[in-house]
Amino acid sequence: MRSDIINEVLSVEDKAQQIMRDASTRARNTLSDAQLKAGELVRSALKEEREKNHALLLQAEEDANLRLAEFEASLDISSVLDESTLDAIAAKITAKICRTELEEV
Repeated sequence: MRSDIINEVLSVEDKAQQIMRDASTRARNTLSDAQLKAGELVRSALKEEREKNHALLLQAEEDANLRLAEFEASLDISSVLDESTLDAIAAKITAKICRTELEEV
């Protein structure tokens, strides 16, 4: 009778240890799966952010090129001015310089 009780207690202990091992294994597997999913989410979010920033960079480059082209076009205004307009501008500049008193060095 005692040996039956001892065997039953040992059997219950074995089952309890097996339950503990199974729970520990499941916990490790769950944690590992969660870490993998988190890693995938982070990589996905980084990829989306990179793509968004790349699109913004391309747009900024396009805008900068447009502004540069407009600025360069504004610099070429002298090529569309006729000679009489350029002479008038030069005369005004000369008149202003002549009215300025320059100190001797």
